[in-house]
Amino acid sequence: MNSDEDDSEKALELIGSIARRLLSQKATTGKDELIDALELLSKSTADRRVRKNTLKAIQMLSHRVH
Repeated sequence: MNSDEDDSEKALELIGSIARRLLSQKATTGKDELIDALELLSKSTADRRVRKNTLKAIQMLSHRVH
């Protein structure tokens, strides 16, 4: 797998992880809550790879829901 495919896979895994976490906390979770959670993660991490993959996940999720 090349770097872009790795990043896309990691971004999708991150979306799934955040979605599972939010869904376990309350019954209904909207797309805006997922994006907000990802944005919070991107701002709170010091890890550049996490930030990069989080931003990619936000872009992917935004394109798929709009």
